[in-house]
Amino acid sequence: MIVAGQPFARLGLRTLLAERDDLTIVGEASSLEEASRRLGELAPDVVLAAPLGDSPDGLMPATEAAASDSTPIVFLGGDPIPAEVAQLLQGPVRGLLSADATADEIGAALSAVTQGMLVVEPRIGRMLATTVPAPQVPAGSPGEEQLTDREHEVLQLVALGLPNKTIAARLKISEHTVKFHVGSILAKLDAASRTEAVTRAARRGLLTL
Repeated sequence: MIVAGQPFARLGLRTLLAERDDLTIVGEASSLEEASRRLGELAPDVVLAAPLGDSPDGLMPATEAAASDSTPIVFLGGDPIPAEVAQLLQGPVRGLLSADATADEIGAALSAVTQGMLVVEPRIGRMLATTVPAPQVPAGSPGEEQLTDREHEVLQLVALGLPNKTIAARLKISEHTVKFHVGSILAKLDAASRTEAVTRAARRGLLTL
């Protein structure tokens, strides 16, 4: 479900996502309050809400009407107050994206949150890192070995659903090297597949989209 206060914003999002065959837009609403009332009728898997970054009080008030709903919310173009970032992500909000996110980035985020992941754009991810202690991984547990900077870059692109060939082109490395990094990531995260690696990384706070 698309949520935006202005008709042109809803139309813009619908147009942006219309050509994606992995998404179906089931309805629209002008506010989260209206969206909350229509959840039972439309039963969306996820709510995309934008733009909601113009409130001087931050995004928390906007989520109050939806606080009791289990449908995940992805905010597009929001500008949360640093102190409320962690609190936002403990409620129905499962994604925070910048206003200039592409259709591919929005699509990847919507897909990720329906699988139980948290998705934040890098700027907000850095903000979150300064307000929430890094998760502690018990000694001897799977995934204890840290990912390298290059492995983080590869994992970021894997999370977008890109194949090895495309990842190699973007990072200007060989496809064989990408395959090596993916194998190392799977081993370090104790994951059996790329999807499982992305899920494990997101749960450990290692991944932003």
